[in-house]
Amino acid sequence: MRKVVVVDGFRTPLCKEGTDFRETDAEVLGAWVVREMITRCHRWNLPLETIDCVLGSNVATPMHAVNPTRVAAVTGGLPATIPADTVAGKNCGSGVTALYYASLRIRSGDADTVLVIGMEAMSRIPIVYNQTVADLLLQYGKARSLRERTVGALALIPKLLNLKRYPPRVGLVMGLTDPMCDLIMGQTAENIAKDPSLSITRQDQDAFSIRSHRLAAQAWKDKIFADEVVPMYVPERSTYVDRDNGIREDAGQETFRDVKPLFDKRHGSVTPANSSQITDAAAAVLLMEEDKAISLGLPILGYVKHYADFGYEPACMGLAPVGAIAKVLSKARLTLKDFSVFEINEAFASVVLGISRILDSSSLMERKFGRYGWTERLGEIPLDNLNPHGGAIALGHPVGVSGLRLAMTSLFELKRRNAERALISACVGGGQGVAMILERK
Repeated sequence: MRKVVVVDGFRTPLCKEGTDFRETDAEVLGAWVVREMITRCHRWNLPLETIDCVLGSNVATPMHAVNPTRVAAVTGGLPATIPADTVAGKNCGSGVTALYYASLRIRSGDADTVLVIGMEAMSRIPIVYNQTVADLLLQYGKARSLRERTVGALALIPKLLNLKRYPPRVGLVMGLTDPMCDLIMGQTAENIAKDPSLSITRQDQDAFSIRSHRLAAQAWKDKIFADEVVPMYVPERSTYVDRDNGIREDAGQETFRDVKPLFDKRHGSVTPANSSQITDAAAAVLLMEEDKAISLGLPILGYVKHYADFGYEPACMGLAPVGAIAKVLSKARLTLKDFSVFEINEAFASVVLGISRILDSSSLMERKFGRYGWTERLGEIPLDNLNPHGGAIALGHPVGVSGLRLAMTSLFELKRRNAERALISACVGGGQGVAMILERK
């Protein structure tokens, strides 16, 4: 079987919603990383026509660019003859799934070289008018005479200003709410935190979150993220953005304990401080068939190996990675002891804590996943190997980009450790999980 290598990968800084990238659309973020990859191709003397196709990951699809990957590829400078497609339906798992789909095209012989990009502009998710107001706006737009415009305005303006009776809906909240269980993602995290069998306390969640911030802050101090982060120029602000802006240098119990629960204000323990950040960013990864990369003298950062996804209960979607991890280990005939690095997306602290505790307990595996055929513990994930430079709680979670970030961060960490194998995983809104194995050799 043809082997799939990662030639290179990088990302923009991850910026909190409403900050540095707030005026930048998703396809523009994507075009940024396409231009950077083009620069690297020129450095390697690699003709752009070598790229057979572009696969992208984007969840909050811009209404003006329904295939943002194609727009980003062409406006970023790739020839229009290179086709491009967008993976959107896997929500937070879209980035990992895009890598998998790209690897399938290469393994099948359909392509030799695939550029995978991820882009997410969560700051740009629109607010949706109440349907009554929307209908009146459309009617006003169709008015032809002065009389029709006057009548339309008189009907529209009072309702447009009456936000209490005709409230607009926040698109971001709509997107983060699962229509199958009618719960916003934070409420599904509360379900995990409140599960007595998992014994997850508020203190546990805050401690894990503080660890994420401290590790991420230290990684920047040690210039570890210099390998994967490319500064980006923001023309709207006439400035360069060169680092992630959501990391709290002051993270500690004293700063986190006063943050109030958001999703269950009376009895909850999931807070903004122990949840991932809403973020804007983009990333790119160049995949190639191994023999071709070697013949062209290109660097090889690692290999894309096995992938698995798994469906679980939507109301506890954060536990679905347990099933995906079990499946991918079975496919690869490996155990958790065979991995040096684990990157599990920190959608919420309760999610990663719940996953870790179930994996390390036969009784919990049988209780939560016995009906799927798994009753034995898979093992412990050593804390030093889990998200060793922080995760989405500190860095942010641009949903269409996070999967690519997990892959890049883990591969660069394998290189630093001179280690062989990494496992990445993420929960997916709607009750799914994804997992992928990456190797250095």
